Parts: sequence; structure tokens; C-alpha cells
Amino acid sequence: MRTTIPAALAPFTLALTLAMAAPALAQDDLAKEIDGLRDASPAWRAIEWRSCLLEGLSQARAEGKPALLWVFIDRPADDARC
Repeated sequence: MRTTIPAALAPFTLALTLAMAAPALAQDDLAKEIDGLRDASPAWRAIEWRSCLLEGLSQARAEGKPALLWVFIDRPADDARC
């Protein structure tokens, strides 16, 4: 009896087959490959980020620029930075 793979699983099966066939990289080789993909100076590091929303909105309004609000919900409730 022949077993067939449902069409919906074909892409996953192909990806798994290719991943298993790929040669394993040594830790040093992997580190070199990752470093080669990194940008030396990402643009977001040049931005003067504000930790206080009110300060950021005030500066954006004064300079006539948009404000980007980045929310990360992992801060203690008693954080008094702003």
C-alpha cells in the first residue's frame, strides 16, 4: 500500500527534508555567517529615543515631525521614569 502526503503538508515536508539535508555548520562558521548578515550601524541606533511619552510628543510637536510610539509591556508598575 502506498502512503501519500496531503497537499497541505507538502511545503512542510519539503522544508523539513531540505533542513535535514543542509550541512551542519560548526559554531565558528555559524558565528561568522551571522556577523556577515548584521548591519554595522543600524539606522534606529541614531534616533534620539525618549523614555517619556510626554517629552517625545512635545519634541515632535516643536519640530513638526511625527512621533513613533513603541510599547513594550514588561515594566514594573512603580517605574518613575516619566
